[in-house]
Amino acid sequence: MRASLFIAAAALALSVGTARAADLPAKELAAARKLNLVKCARCHKAYDPADYDKAEWDRWLVKMSKKAKLKPPQQDLLTRYLDSLRSEVNQPQRVAHTE
Repeated sequence: MRASLFIAAAALALSVGTARAADLPAKELAAARKLNLVKCARCHKAYDPADYDKAEWDRWLVKMSKKAKLKPPQQDLLTRYLDSLRSEVNQPQRVAHTE
């Protein structure tokens, strides 16, 4: 279920465009996506950041960054990218009201 939520969130992020995902320049966004695939998804399923509170998610990210041997700039980039996915998932859906 978590994986399907993350996939749905990722698909939403892609369909909405990359602007929010997240206020990252296109070059950084591409690097973050690649880093996520190569260093994270290579070893385990994708987890939905929205399933964790911010503090717990950050603890896991630090732990996994060490296991993945990320350099500090890579960890920073991946953190900003995944935080952007968290914010997109937590954004309330706006429904247009017609009267």
